[in-house]
Amino acid sequence: MKSLRGITSLMLIASFALSVFGQTPAVDYVSLETAMDQFLKRNLAVEAARLEVGVAEAERVGARLNPRPGMTVSAENLRVSGETPASRLHEYGLTVAQPIELGNRKAARTEVAERTIAVSEARLTEVLRRQLFDLKRTYYESVLARVLLGIEQENRDNFEGLVKFNTARFEEGYIAEGELLKVRLERTKFDFAVANAELAFRKAKIRLLELVGEPDYERAGRIEVNNQLQAPKVELNLAALKENALANRPDVKVAAAEVSLAESTIKLELSRAKGEVTPYVGYKRVGVDNTVLAGVTVPLPLGNRNQAGIARAEAQQKVAETNLGLARNRALAEVEAAYRAYETAREQVRAYEAGLLRQADESREIQLGAYQEGAAEIITLIDAQKTRTEIRANYYRAIFDYYTSIFQLELATGTDIKI
Repeated sequence: MKSLRGITSLMLIASFALSVFGQTPAVDYVSLETAMDQFLKRNLAVEAARLEVGVAEAERVGARLNPRPGMTVSAENLRVSGETPASRLHEYGLTVAQPIELGNRKAARTEVAERTIAVSEARLTEVLRRQLFDLKRTYYESVLARVLLGIEQENRDNFEGLVKFNTARFEEGYIAEGELLKVRLERTKFDFAVANAELAFRKAKIRLLELVGEPDYERAGRIEVNNQLQAPKVELNLAALKENALANRPDVKVAAAEVSLAESTIKLELSRAKGEVTPYVGYKRVGVDNTVLAGVTVPLPLGNRNQAGIARAEAQQKVAETNLGLARNRALAEVEAAYRAYETAREQVRAYEAGLLRQADESREIQLGAYQEGAAEIITLIDAQKTRTEIRANYYRAIFDYYTSIFQLELATGTDIKI
């Protein structure tokens, strides 16, 4: 029996070596850092947000310009009938007028433009951080899918060894054919599991390529994510995280920038209520005489004094202040939720590492030895194998949840957490 076991082990090692050295595909290794670098250059959502900043910057150009002057050409007293000579009657004029805005309107308009740019830049930061969160999570989804694929491939290889082992036992008359068929059927199930895991891995890599702005989705078959799925060593403080969220979170900054923008808009609308003073100067020919004229047009405090614009700006300020309070509350709530998820994932990982993984391995090895000695049924070994697979898969899913909770805290606080 011992010699049969040794032959089976040598057969497994040989088949593994052939599978490794017989395949030499061109592999494109992608780390999280290289994925992030490509993402910053090519992600379309981030590029669109950058263009929005450019649109806002165009407002700055217009805000600094003065009103255009106007020129009036006139002809008066053109004779239709009568006895007065036309040379003594008609008048021709040329007048140039330059409006002058009151209420320091140019400065107010410039301030509104600058704060509009600040809002757009804050929104760009918000889009960037949310897309980075999606990228990091998708990257580690790919890593998890690769690990789960490896587990399923290992299970398949283990049962392939059992098939060969039982084939040898059957040929020597130690077991019935039905026992061999049971193992072969289980081996087929693992083929399906490997195929499903390969599909999940491929789909995760396609999502990763989409986020980095890569249009060649055939590349998903060539790339390999090379980060390891190991539990990060990080200790976080909830109070400090909440302080960081209120100070650095992008959507809080957007809401605060919108409050400032609303305040500047009120100033601009108040300046518009004061109107413009329009001095003018011109030339006038009366009959055969040349004259110069000058004057000024001043607004009267009657009628439309921009009451609607002022009321609208004041209402928008109240909305912006309410949204700021809402953004602060939402930030604190999301930090709290992400921190609790972080604690839960951390404790789950520790529980697996404290003994569950080792116990599952030992149980499977015991059942394998017992089965090879003829002291256990195949169903007992299959159950032990499934339990070990489930515990290992759940362990790596817990590590993935651990990473995700940290990425969620980065998103919720607007700061980077060193892993």
